[in-house]
Amino acid sequence: MDKLTTDTLLKPDMLAVLSRTHLQVNLHGFLLPIFEAISNAMHGIEEAFDDSASAEKIGLVKVTFKDWTDPHKIVVSVSDNGAGLHDDNYRSFKTPFSGAKLSQKGRGFGRFIAFKVFARVVYHSRFAFFGSTDVRAFRFDVNQEQELILLQDQPVFEGTGLAVTYDQPLLGWHDLIRALKADDITDEIGAHFLPYFLYRWLPQIIIQFDEGEPIDIRSRFQGMFKKFAEGTITCDIDGAPEELSYSLAKLPRTQQFKSHCLLLSAADRIVGTPRDLSNKIGQPFFFDENGERYVVIAVVRGEAFESRLNDSRTGINLGPRTVEDVVSHISDVIQREEHAQIDKIKSDQSVELAEALRENPILKLGLRGKTVSDYVKAKPNNWKPEQFISDLAIERYRATADLTKQIVAASANADNYEATIKQIVAKIDAGKKETLAEYVIHRKNIIALVEVARRFQDNGKRAPEDAIHDLVFRRFSDSASVDYFEHNLWLVDDALAFLPYVSSDRTLHGGRRGKGDKVTDLLFFDDSMILGDNDGTTLTIVEFKRPSRNDYAFGSEKDDPILQVINTLDKATAEGGISKTDGTYFSFANVVRRFAFVIADLTPTMIKVLHKHDFQNGWNPKVFVRYRERDAIFIQAFGYDTLIENAKKRNHAFFKVLLDE
Repeated sequence: MDKLTTDTLLKPDMLAVLSRTHLQVNLHGFLLPIFEAISNAMHGIEEAFDDSASAEKIGLVKVTFKDWTDPHKIVVSVSDNGAGLHDDNYRSFKTPFSGAKLSQKGRGFGRFIAFKVFARVVYHSRFAFFGSTDVRAFRFDVNQEQELILLQDQPVFEGTGLAVTYDQPLLGWHDLIRALKADDITDEIGAHFLPYFLYRWLPQIIIQFDEGEPIDIRSRFQGMFKKFAEGTITCDIDGAPEELSYSLAKLPRTQQFKSHCLLLSAADRIVGTPRDLSNKIGQPFFFDENGERYVVIAVVRGEAFESRLNDSRTGINLGPRTVEDVVSHISDVIQREEHAQIDKIKSDQSVELAEALRENPILKLGLRGKTVSDYVKAKPNNWKPEQFISDLAIERYRATADLTKQIVAASANADNYEATIKQIVAKIDAGKKETLAEYVIHRKNIIALVEVARRFQDNGKRAPEDAIHDLVFRRFSDSASVDYFEHNLWLVDDALAFLPYVSSDRTLHGGRRGKGDKVTDLLFFDDSMILGDNDGTTLTIVEFKRPSRNDYAFGSEKDDPILQVINTLDKATAEGGISKTDGTYFSFANVVRRFAFVIADLTPTMIKVLHKHDFQNGWNPKVFVRYRERDAIFIQAFGYDTLIENAKKRNHAFFKVLLDE
């Protein structure tokens, strides 16, 4: 046999591609085949009428839903008056991932997505053929070896065009179909093609539900979406600057658009779910001059999105940091455009903070001479009094350090030392001294509660480590939801109280622990906290264990707390960040300092595990330490008795001076 010098590719295994394509069982997922059919209809209309002006004026897409809440009877069809499936279009239809579709910003995959929702798909087309017309009709079934089953039917419409009909929905969609609402379907279709309203032409699109009144999508939504700004932003995508175009529109607050949001556009349609901008802008909606609520919708598009659009066109392959960068840039644009609304937010924040400072006057030191308005202006719009108080607590701490430096400097000059000290002390008014005394009493009581928590209870059992964990920092929460005065991180180390972000017993993705959620099981054990600096340079892990526990085992993910700390570190740094309870993202990028505390009584098995991990306790028998060079992390391990003892020592001067102890 002669040796072959050429060969050919086999066609793609579309069933395998479909099996790897996931649709969410929601209204958007259900309507994806209809979206694809409408998009193809617009391509056919554009081809038939040559230019966008004619296509907009003459083009017609009709979407009909019959028996649409009965999954056993429902029939959905999309028809148009476009060019139809002539030979070239039919050849493209038969070619998965065709070049013709790529030239139209498509993927050549959309017609296959229908089989994730419906079992039966039928096409009818009439097209021009050498001065006359011809007809092409077939059932399309990707599950058959011969996928196109030719029919002798005639289209029910006049003139050229194409109609695609879907029925026999798959079982997994039946419950959703029973709950369908006409307004929700209409709004979802209009929102999906929002880019056409903002920067492209749109033919007439009519939706009809059974024998109801036809709904004109174009007239319904063109009056609703009012474009008021457009431009470009430059964002970092995969390490390179990319220019993206944006359009801003105002619309009345609706059930579908409850808050300001970012929509990503590719292939001239909305892709993925809206990104809520409330946290960045500061409020979910604004009020117009008539007191009516409205939201700002931002649509962002660019070539970088087109090249990262997945084949099913359900998402754009962008990392969370890239999305956060786009969100940040667009939020800045909206704030510039809506500066009057932002000024009102800042005014309200200033009033709320001024009220909070009347209750916590000691924190005014954190303003460092600024007015409340100037301080608030530089902070996020979504901050509530709790976030301001936490930030001012840190600033007060730094300002106190400055006072210390002044005292040290004054002590170097004996001649004016006494006068300088009196001048510095005069800055601390009576209200601040009273507030300080109350806080010292609070610390004394917290230490007493920890002592009680580690003893035997009335039932002869010890309290679980959760009780102490909650005293230090409430579990299943983070510093986005816990006020500075609601936690007691100073029990472990005073420096921890001033870290900008703390996550306590939460998953990286911010959701509940789910079955098979291996990241969660490995990363966050039942009693751990992760703390980080705002600039991402420090990561601290605190691991709590049950008082007097004595069943530790070296090398066990369940029973070796040192291994748990290392696994937590690995997962946290690999993930690169964590979703906060307020919906924003905290980055762990560029971590250069790593610390860990293991709070566990030094029982025989615990000491054995520490020795096997090469921990030392030469400088203090009650505190074991080790710097793991490979992981670049410094770990301290000590018991609850040491925790209490050190907390008392750090607060001894306060207790002595203020409480005469």
